[in-house]
Amino acid sequence: MSTIAEIVQMLREHQFDSAIPIVAQTLRQAAAQSQQRLTEVARDLVRWQGVFRNVAEAAPAEPYFRTVYDLLQELAGPEDPATLSAADNLAGIFGSVDKVDEAIALRERVLAHLNALPSHDDRQVEMVRNGLAILYRRAGRDEKLDQLYGDAKLCEHLQKAEEYVRAHGGRVTFSGQPWSSNCHEWIYFDLTLDCEHLIHDLGLDPCVQIHDHRGTHDGSERGIVCIIHNDGIMGRHPDA
Repeated sequence: MSTIAEIVQMLREHQFDSAIPIVAQTLRQAAAQSQQRLTEVARDLVRWQGVFRNVAEAAPAEPYFRTVYDLLQELAGPEDPATLSAADNLAGIFGSVDKVDEAIALRERVLAHLNALPSHDDRQVEMVRNGLAILYRRAGRDEKLDQLYGDAKLCEHLQKAEEYVRAHGGRVTFSGQPWSSNCHEWIYFDLTLDCEHLIHDLGLDPCVQIHDHRGTHDGSERGIVCIIHNDGIMGRHPDA
């Protein structure tokens, strides 16, 4: 069994105290070999984010995630992709153990680093931003939430509707690609949308159509989509 496999198995069994010295040794040995080797090992380690049912399960994991983040800051640098992933993992743990303010501060730092990079992974930025939005909602920081999604923009066929919903008190709860296909940029609002009103009274183009999804395990939503650009504006389903 490889060292990485040993570590992952320990983490799955929640043997965090036993995993910490092995992780430290593994990362330092990788850094001594080469930057490329450190990148490979770090990438494998930060993939494991953990799944915890409650605070009691998550709390013992905090020292492990903090150790990984501290080591990668030291060995790879604060702006290394693996370091940023480790920081986001740690922010997730902070959120799980109700250290919301610490989680927000760390995730804000991660997002700022990602946005400052000359080229970045848009999908990673989206995930960090939406994770930060969850924390803002938990903390009741509505103004910060509005600022976070203030630059989320849709195609020209939906801009009028987006502006209308925002002007009438709609607050964005998610922005990105919720589905893997036929979906570019979708903005979700914290209210039920009158889709017929938006289309007819705002005079939207024929390419804007109603999307109605009454899901089970994957949630429910109702809104409007542009079938040309695959952008969308979604709200809560009235029957959910």
